[in-house]
Amino acid sequence: MHDRLSQLKEREAKWWDQRRDGPNVLPLVDVEEVHRTLLQPCYTTGSDYYSDNKRAFHQIIHANGGWAGKHVLDYACGIGTWAVYYALTGASKVMGFDLSETSIRRGCERVKAQGLTKKVKLRVMDAANLEYPDNTFDIVIGHAVIHHVIKYPGIFEELYRVMKPGTKAYFLEGLADFPLFKLWWILKGEVPQGDVPIFSWQIYEKTRKFSHVEIYGDSFIYSLKAFLWKENLGTIRRFLLKACKKTDNLLFAICPSLRRWGDFSYIVLTK
Repeated sequence: MHDRLSQLKEREAKWWDQRRDGPNVLPLVDVEEVHRTLLQPCYTTGSDYYSDNKRAFHQIIHANGGWAGKHVLDYACGIGTWAVYYALTGASKVMGFDLSETSIRRGCERVKAQGLTKKVKLRVMDAANLEYPDNTFDIVIGHAVIHHVIKYPGIFEELYRVMKPGTKAYFLEGLADFPLFKLWWILKGEVPQGDVPIFSWQIYEKTRKFSHVEIYGDSFIYSLKAFLWKENLGTIRRFLLKACKKTDNLLFAICPSLRRWGDFSYIVLTK
């Protein structure tokens, strides 16, 4: 079993190393640009079809006090885009880790270029063996990462350990509770980047140690944006995307339980 897990981690790290390597210097993180592209509806200036979900995710975090003045853990930070963003928007200190050495190397180069080396620290690390002291972080934030790491034993125990008592961890995830997403996972099968399907019942089961667990579903009919969105949207696609969003808003108002089947979810874990 141990050898199997080690092989999975090595394969996943290699895949991300290759994906994130390149000769070009990463652009500096600009707060206004992040707001304009990464945190806007996909039918306006959003940079991808789940920028709406990132926006809603950040709204949930800010509704609970945000990260300003806090010691933040950017959980599986990749090339450090969000870690730098948190530092630029008020975090007192940001730690980030990732399995990919290339991602961390390039992320550290970016941190240095932004003049944030005293405030942001990125390290190569395994989610199942976090090299941080107990009770370190005021807040933990992860974008689309649990479906990579949930297959490794002990990740939630490690997460719990490094969080301060009473603090929250936030995760944006696509859950396989959504029927079409479940089918997509079946067709997709095992992939080198380490994605696996996850269900809400697994989250609840594996996070029993936490004092409170909340899962907010989102994007039901609006999940069609995965097929409708493209970089240069025309009038018809914009109209259809807006219509899907309005339909979801109406459906959720009439039957809130439909959120349970959304293809994106916002997970909040309280220690």
